[in-house]
Parts: sequence; C-alpha cells; structure tokens
Amino acid sequence: MSIRNVDPADLVCRISLFAWAFVSWPVLFSSADWPGLLGPKRDGFASSSPVLSDHSKSSPKLLWEIDAGQGYAGAAIQQDRVVMFFREGANDVIQAVSLGQGEPIWKTTFPATYRQGIDSDTGPRCVPQIADGKVFAHCASGTLHCVELASGKKLWSRELRKEYGAEDGYFGAGSTPLVFDNSVIVNVGGRKKGGVVAVSLADGKTLWQATDADSSYASPILWNQQIVVPTRLETYGLKPTDGSVLWKFPFGQRGPTVNAATPVVTQENNLFLTSSYGIGFVIAKQDGQKVEILQKGDAISSQYATPIAVGESIYGSDGREDGGYTSFQCIDSKTGKSVWSEPGLPICHVIGLPGQAGANLLLVGINGKLVLIPASREGFKPIWTTQLPLLEGKYRALPALSKNLLVVRTSGGSNAKWRCFEL
Repeated sequence: MSIRNVDPADLVCRISLFAWAFVSWPVLFSSADWPGLLGPKRDGFASSSPVLSDHSKSSPKLLWEIDAGQGYAGAAIQQDRVVMFFREGANDVIQAVSLGQGEPIWKTTFPATYRQGIDSDTGPRCVPQIADGKVFAHCASGTLHCVELASGKKLWSRELRKEYGAEDGYFGAGSTPLVFDNSVIVNVGGRKKGGVVAVSLADGKTLWQATDADSSYASPILWNQQIVVPTRLETYGLKPTDGSVLWKFPFGQRGPTVNAATPVVTQENNLFLTSSYGIGFVIAKQDGQKVEILQKGDAISSQYATPIAVGESIYGSDGREDGGYTSFQCIDSKTGKSVWSEPGLPICHVIGLPGQAGANLLLVGINGKLVLIPASREGFKPIWTTQLPLLEGKYRALPALSKNLLVVRTSGGSNAKWRCFEL
C-alpha cells in the first residue's frame, strides 16, 4: 500500500471513545452538555436521553448554519454555548456561539503555523475540550491553547510539538488532550521523554513527561485510574500523578497506517482497541499490574470512527472510507465474534442515548445519513432514518449533542459549514 492510499478521513481520529462503567470522572464540567470529545465521559454517550422526534417522514429542522473554515474538529457544548475550532486564512480560530441561534458570543484567533501534509486541509483536527471554566484547543501544529470559556480571553499557550521535537506525521497533530484533575495530558510524540506530556490546567507548565513514542491520532482515556494513551505503535498505561509507565502492549504497525479510533472500555471493564489497515482489534484485560490480550480479530476494523460499548456488545463502523466497502457491526464484547452486520452503511459516528427501556444509538453517517436504532443484539432495526443536507464535503468531524440539538460540521469542501439541527 502506498502513502497516497491513506485517506484524509484518517484525520478525524480525534474521535476517539472513553467508555468505562466502574470509574468515576473528575467533576470539572456540567454533565448535562457535550463538553468535548465523545461527550461528558468520553464514551460516546449523552448524559441523559433527549426526546427525539420521529424523522422517518421529515428531516430535522435546521436551526442555524455558519461558515466553518478549514479543519476536522467537532464542536463542544456547555451552558448553551457552542465552542468551535477551525482555521480561517492565516489564523486558527476558537469561537463561541449560542446553541439556539448560532449568534456570536466571542471569537479568539491565533497565528496558524501548520503547513500542508498529505491532506490539503490545514485546519485543526482535535475537538476543543471544556473544563474548569476553560477551553483547551490542540492545533494541527501541535500547539495547545487555553482560553477562558466565558470571554475567550487568552490564558496560555504551549508549542508542545515544537518544544519536544515531534514530527508532523501524515496529518499533523490529531489527538485530543485529556483533562484529568489538575492536568491536561497530551499525546505529543516528542523525544527526550516528550511522547506524552502533562501540563498544568492553570498555567500550562509541564507537570510530567513520559515515553519517546510517536503520537497517534487516537486520544487518551482513563481506565482503572490509569491514563491509557494509544501511540503510533504501542498503547501505554501511565500513572496520572507522574507519568510512570505501568504497562504497555503493541498495537499498530509501521508503514502508511494510523491508529485513529479512541479506546473503548467494555461492560466487563476490558479495553477495546481498533484500527484499519490490516491491524484489526484487540480486547485486553487488566489483572493487577499486568495487562493481557484476551482476543484479537477484525470484525470491527475502524479507520477512524470510534465504536460504542453497550451491555455485552460493541457497535461500530468497519472498513475504510477509501477502501470501497464499509459496514456497521455489532460484536460480542467478550469474544469479539460478530453478532450481526449491516453492509453498505457509510462510516458512522455513534451517539449513545440511555433510556429506561435500554439504550438507543444515533448513527451520524459521513454522507449525512442519520439512523436511530435500538442497541440490540437482535439485528439492525432502524426506528427511523433521515438525511441531512450535504452539498459538498462530508460530515467527518465528530458530532455534538445537547438536549435534542445536534451540532455537526462539513469538511473537505470549499464551502464548509457548521450546522445545528433540532432532532
């Protein structure tokens, strides 16, 4: 496989999931909104189940639409404001608008320094993260910015990729940092123990640094009170207080490949990792200080979309956008065996909607197709299906959901848009 066959869609890796059922999350943000990558707990789930209309006969209402510039970064939502991250000309832009009307609240710009790689899009790839009244935004250049959520005031910035001598890789920096306690943990990919760097939430100063591993496009999560960081070729478990390496195992392969989907924690408290390019998936279990690989397979080999874990099942897209065949899969979270498969669906981001009668899953296809299905092992049985408008580009960026309002953006076209729909 040649490098030219690595599709720009890999950028959206930020996508990454953070599902764990047995670990409490530090309360740094309101759980009622969508404060960053994959929702309140980085597991793809909304904190509560919104009441959605039946869209089997009518498309969702478009509430507002604004220009999106360049980039693949999805939005974050808190306190009825939407925080967006994109590139506009020579600047990287962090912008806040009202959730209901899309009216501007503030706009903060920084000089953009990332230059074109394999993909011509030079905008950010990482979802902005809201925590502790601040917004953290990781640029494609590897610079981490911190601004005030209320006003957009600049608080601090760190050129981490430049400071630690990290390479741009195929698409620049694309791993969304993890906020944990008083630190922001970044998959930098630098040298001299600059592979993973934790900086202070308050002022951006380095707290610890660990490994010399190249960065991936998957994002860190928390598992068993350890920081899990999927890097280019290995996945690490790090001690949150000082970055000590607790365990590691190989995942990934050399050549024109990427790790882009974020790890998932299953109901059994096992770790699920997936990648495309012939890598497949692994299911790992922790026993004391050791991590053991329980299963390997390829039933879900995701190029960049992060699956979701519900009960004893994992649901997610399989295949490559540039490979000609994709499907949506349900596999057993213990054995990794296929439970059912729905061929022909585009690559889909998945939002989990919890409910008393069981969870539903909202699938957001990169072609604008929306499908609501029950999280069931009985097969692919849509409750409704509809289509969002798509003039050009694709909905590769991660969607964000607050109440019954869905915020998405198109990428890869000359007229990219942010859009908010009422579901």
